[in-house]
Amino acid sequence: MSFSKMLHRLENALPQADKSNSNISARGVDWHLDHSLKIITAICKTVSNSKPEEFKPNFNIGKYYILWTNRIPRGKARSPKPFNNLEAIDHSSLPQSLKKAQKSLSMLNSLHPKQHFEHPMFGDLNLAQSKKFIHIHTAHHLDIIEEIINAS
Repeated sequence: MSFSKMLHRLENALPQADKSNSNISARGVDWHLDHSLKIITAICKTVSNSKPEEFKPNFNIGKYYILWTNRIPRGKARSPKPFNNLEAIDHSSLPQSLKKAQKSLSMLNSLHPKQHFEHPMFGDLNLAQSKKFIHIHTAHHLDIIEEIINAS
């Protein structure tokens, strides 16, 4: 899935931000949208600010499982505290967050292959791995979002 298609799917879910279904997820569509957009923006910022010479390749079975299978198993991981908003989501801020994520993703094309971000569980992900992780993570949340919307 291209970044533009991924962003389009997120944008299409914005009008459904008020939907929730506790049988599918403890969090509503709004939380999944907010979380996904914050993660995209944060990863892009971290990668763009990283120094290629500081990249430390590492083997991590979890990292390679996620990158190889292209999926995150549901209920197996917890969001890092800064990205786990427990407060009410301001729905009016979501379109601006989408634009910010869009702009952030466009920066990735001009970066060095060893620019990276340090994932809290998987260690350093280089540029290609970071892009792939953004896709996998966003697809994971889009699947939940669309399941909630379709159940309504």
